[in-house]
Amino acid sequence: MPFWLFLMLFGLAAAVSGGRVAFNVRGAATAMEASQQRGHDLRAATTGDFAPPVKWITAFGFRAVGAVVGLCGIVPALAGVAELLTDA
Repeated sequence: MPFWLFLMLFGLAAAVSGGRVAFNVRGAATAMEASQQRGHDLRAATTGDFAPPVKWITAFGFRAVGAVVGLCGIVPALAGVAELLTDA
């Protein structure tokens, strides 16, 4: 597998998955927040501690992290394109 292809695929996968969360496509960020809450609820039921959990990140936080991942995914994709174009 050529290195430029690896960079392009890796970058595009990160950009698409980060963009999906950043733009909340089909409720991705809200589903992640709901999954986090479900985990807190299951942990509380297991341990018997029903105090309100500390919420580390909200849907807006997931969207912000998704935006960073999406933007950072563009860098390897562009590096793969540059590698392809300069490889002679």
